[in-house]
Amino acid sequence: MAKHSILRVIAIVLSLIFFIITMVFTALAGPGKDPFLESTKNISDAFVTEITPDGWTFTIWSIIYIFLALVMVYVISGIFRKNAYGPVYCSPAVLPHGFFVTWLMSAALAFLILIALTNYLMIFFSCIGLNNYGAWLAKYHKVDLWLHRVVVQNGIAIYATWTTIASLVNLTIVLTADAKISTTNAATISLSVLTVVLLVWTVLENTILDKHVRNILSIYPAVIWALTGVFSKNYNAADPSRNNTFIVVLLALACTIFAGRIGLVVWRHIKTPLYEHISPESMTPMEIADKQKHMFR
Repeated sequence: MAKHSILRVIAIVLSLIFFIITMVFTALAGPGKDPFLESTKNISDAFVTEITPDGWTFTIWSIIYIFLALVMVYVISGIFRKNAYGPVYCSPAVLPHGFFVTWLMSAALAFLILIALTNYLMIFFSCIGLNNYGAWLAKYHKVDLWLHRVVVQNGIAIYATWTTIASLVNLTIVLTADAKISTTNAATISLSVLTVVLLVWTVLENTILDKHVRNILSIYPAVIWALTGVFSKNYNAADPSRNNTFIVVLLALACTIFAGRIGLVVWRHIKTPLYEHISPESMTPMEIADKQKHMFR
């Protein structure tokens, strides 16, 4: 039976500490209390763009932090739970050390685009873990498998999507203030980037990445939420601008893709379920330990 992994416990504890610190600074940043000089609302109002979302849209941060808190609860619970091979968090280690390293980086970074990149890496590491141990979890610990999919992967996917969109809003500000591009053209550029990213992701998740990201569905609701907020704040029904039209088309596209994605995932879940060609019975504790040695740490 596997014993506790000191390094992994340290990584989990540090992840919890960094998460708590992040929550404290977030609580202080909202109203602009020390050490912050301005509230987040004042800063947002000072840099208005044609794709700045309505104020209510930012309540998504509450959803994001709830999911991140649930991730921490789930991970920490693994220290105290055991299966046939030892403590759940390391027997097998579905989340490799790389996941916790990028979690710490995400909490420590100040630039949104870098936070988004670390979120992508966390999703990558979680997918690697399920690729190695998904069949075993599906056979013996199905609840853990679905907690990993729903809480870890979809929770972080919401975070990654929102920070990506926030980065594009910041790009619009930079293009306007520093590159001296008109506010309309700057917003069009950012919307174009979002469209390309959305379409590329749609192709990848339905083809070569299907077995890894099939159950990640929260990306589209986050995009739809953000675009609805942009529409709510900026749409001029009397005289729709170019970007107003762009937003409506992109919002309709996101809704259509999301509906199609749900249908496709359900169909594939019935016709070609994941892990159907993998025999979990062949996974002995020694084989699992060997896999752990070759995973990203």
